[in-house]
Amino acid sequence: MILIIDDDIAVRTSLLLLFQNEGYTALAVASGQEALPVITKKPVSLIILDLNFSIETSGKEGMALLQDIKKINATVPVILITGWGTIDLAV
Repeated sequence: MILIIDDDIAVRTSLLLLFQNEGYTALAVASGQEALPVITKKPVSLIILDLNFSIETSGKEGMALLQDIKKINATVPVILITGWGTIDLAV
């Protein structure tokens, strides 16, 4: 299953439809509070994770959530996405 974690409903819906139309099982949630129980209870093969969940655009929220995810499952691949990134954040 592909897990999409993004606070923007348009991004969640678009990615969910894209993956489902390609035949993948996918689930979309709006926050880390929703995501962590899913990661704990269900087999997740890929996570698409937004870096920003508030007006702050530093990416700190997403990076903190990434650390929490890796504590639960260190081997799951995670793709980080953001609409507010900088080169420094990307590196």
